[in-house]
Amino acid sequence: MTALRYSFSQIEAFATIAETGSVSKAALLLGKDRTTVRDLLDYLEDALGYTLFLREGRRLLLNEKGQQLHRQAHLFLRQAQAFESYARALPVAVEQELVLVYDPFVPHAFLHAVIEYMAEKNIRFNAWSATREEAEAALKNGTAHVAICQAQHRTLGNEMEWQALGTIELNFFAARTLFRDQPRPVTLLNLSLIPQLVMHPHHDEQISRRLQISGKSLFVNDRAILQHLLESGAGWGFLPMHFQAQQWRNVQLLPTEVGNQGLNVTLVTLWNPGGNKHAIAEAFIASLPELWSRIYSSSRSLAAR
Repeated sequence: MTALRYSFSQIEAFATIAETGSVSKAALLLGKDRTTVRDLLDYLEDALGYTLFLREGRRLLLNEKGQQLHRQAHLFLRQAQAFESYARALPVAVEQELVLVYDPFVPHAFLHAVIEYMAEKNIRFNAWSATREEAEAALKNGTAHVAICQAQHRTLGNEMEWQALGTIELNFFAARTLFRDQPRPVTLLNLSLIPQLVMHPHHDEQISRRLQISGKSLFVNDRAILQHLLESGAGWGFLPMHFQAQQWRNVQLLPTEVGNQGLNVTLVTLWNPGGNKHAIAEAFIASLPELWSRIYSSSRSLAAR
């Protein structure tokens, strides 16, 4: 069987004539010349091999076959309209999406504020936790728009743009039974002999240099698993105070010989100065200091990179 050859314009002309009963009225609605609309109908009928209308005076009425095809034409046009609406919305949808990569130390309360901001702006929000190295790679290859990472105190050059976000306080936590027989404050030597729970997905040189004390480390990127390991006495942790680990079962703040003054890390916002920074990302980056201040208004730091 030879396939029918017809166009969207022919189906549109047929449906409009059926609904108006007149070629002239259909031409007016479609914004086309009367002859053009008449030709479109003629071409369709020639392709089908049968007529679709009966003439009653000046009015065109659908014959039996025309009535059956009109229902299908109506559905076809509605689907075409849905396709057009979807196609037109695609550029907007792309602009209304933002991908954030964040360090595991970023406070959940802050991330909750970010989620609420995105919901208010009707922005589709994707977020995932990663190391600094993974975050920078995601920014460079365009799979992320913004990253929130621990500062590394190194020159970024032209590779990345950045702004300081704030600082988070750290302290030592352990199960009450883990250092039970050790004098207080616990020495760094005693800490180094017990496995340390590191809240990152895997070994990271920069993280190790600043946060890793024990040579025996257990890397974990899930806070619930970290909590269970800490509660079970599998190791101790040098963790953010906002984790509130001292409220976990059988876990306490651990006094150490280094004290608890100045134990903090700075978080910075990073983004690629290249082509993937769009208006949504710019507005989001500008909003981050205010969102942070809602959670840590007294701990913002402006002195790191």
